[in-house]
Amino acid sequence: MAAYEKQAAVRHVCIACGVRTNAVGTAIYLRAGRGAVRPFESTGCCGEEIAELQTVHEEGPASAATRQNWPVLVPDLTNSSIAARWPFFTPAAIATGVAAVFAFPLTMGALSLGALEVHRDTDGSLTPGEIAEVVQLVGVAMTLLLDQSA
Repeated sequence: MAAYEKQAAVRHVCIACGVRTNAVGTAIYLRAGRGAVRPFESTGCCGEEIAELQTVHEEGPASAATRQNWPVLVPDLTNSSIAARWPFFTPAAIATGVAAVFAFPLTMGALSLGALEVHRDTDGSLTPGEIAEVVQLVGVAMTLLLDQSA
């Protein structure tokens, strides 16, 4: 698969995540060292803004999910403990219109590539069905990102 085809296919994974979770934005981040992440692909009205916030400030759900290799599910960004955890990211994300963020690590065994993130403009948790669909799409993203023919 050519590099541009891989990028397009990963973009479709982001779009599918957004559709299946009623998101206003999605993003895929790749590990950039020291637990930091850099955006690989983003979709939606706030995907790029949220991706840039996490890259600039090196804090937020995608960075945390990548470092800890575990989902970071934040159904309400206005929660004071979340604001204390990510003092730069949280108010800026809220200002963009994001109320909830869900980051899933892109992992396969011991290999960790980054995170897939879903942004919603309303607070509330993902349903178990939505989580299961995102986890399936994480697998698709991993397969695409690990394709060695690009």
